[in-house]
Amino acid sequence: MLPKISVVMSVYNGGQYLQESIESILNQTFTNFEFIVIDDGSIDSSWEILTRYAKEDQRIKLFKNEENLGLTKSLNKGLKLAQGEYIARQDADDVSLPERFEKQVKFLDQSPEVVLVSCNIEWIDPEGRFLGKQPRDCDRDLVAWYLLFYNHLAGHSQVMFRQKPVRNLGGYCENYRYSQDYELWSRLIQVSDIVILSDALLQQRRHDKSISSAKKLDQDTYSLTNSKRNIKQLLGEELSLEEVDELRGFWLGHWCSSLFPSSQNVSSINSRLKEIYQVFVLQSAQHNRCNSDLSLRLRVRIAQQFGFWIRSLSIRRELISKFQISLYVLVWYPPALLDCWLKEIKRLFAIA
Repeated sequence: MLPKISVVMSVYNGGQYLQESIESILNQTFTNFEFIVIDDGSIDSSWEILTRYAKEDQRIKLFKNEENLGLTKSLNKGLKLAQGEYIARQDADDVSLPERFEKQVKFLDQSPEVVLVSCNIEWIDPEGRFLGKQPRDCDRDLVAWYLLFYNHLAGHSQVMFRQKPVRNLGGYCENYRYSQDYELWSRLIQVSDIVILSDALLQQRRHDKSISSAKKLDQDTYSLTNSKRNIKQLLGEELSLEEVDELRGFWLGHWCSSLFPSSQNVSSINSRLKEIYQVFVLQSAQHNRCNSDLSLRLRVRIAQQFGFWIRSLSIRRELISKFQISLYVLVWYPPALLDCWLKEIKRLFAIA
């Protein structure tokens, strides 16, 4: 009998956290899976750890690259080997919580229109201590909006997707050495729905040797290039990387206020958002992929994001900018302006 899930993991010198990651898969409450692990030319203890576990559990299937191919090519190799209806990703330094597979399989079984399911994420430090939560769940028809600008799923290791649609798309794009997940999600969302569950089902380890830390500059370049392509496909117009970066900063400023662009550029950012919003809502309606209130919900979200921008600015040094940005909140969704300034006044009184 074929497995329901093919778990695909690529390992490159991951020995430090590999044991905990493997055990988090083997201890899942849903057990009908094969575990495809590709050692991508490791020179540490990874292969020894993998072979030890493979002897103990027949669900583990090991493959070893003679040379380091990189994550993208290794994952495509894993996809070709996979026999499961669903593909579950797992990185060698992350920890899947016990009910992850059970909940994701149940959701995909009950939602044939969904091609990929993700979830919220917990952050842990190198020693496994809890650092915080990364909530990314949202209405399913807003996922496509966020993916225009950045990888809203916020990771790779927590997803489960249908094997056939991904194979039909050719798998991961091998021109992307990094951010290959974001590039694939951007293509998948054109095929069918992506849903992010509100459950936190994965612990993502934060450490200085992870790709997101060690290769941040390269990863950002690949990611911005993909965002630029996404927006061009929507608008039919190519933006500069600088403009794409500013649009991304506008949306990511909610999590890190230092990412908000210069307030001097608020007019051009607002104009571009208006253009993208109009085309996005029109296309969503044409493809019957949205609820009737998508236009309103997007206006609310854009207004709220301008509100977060206002609250990130210093009232002493940037009061004029606060009032300028307030005008755009008023245009997008007037009630959000009152809410924004009430929170700002409360914050000022709390400081005083």
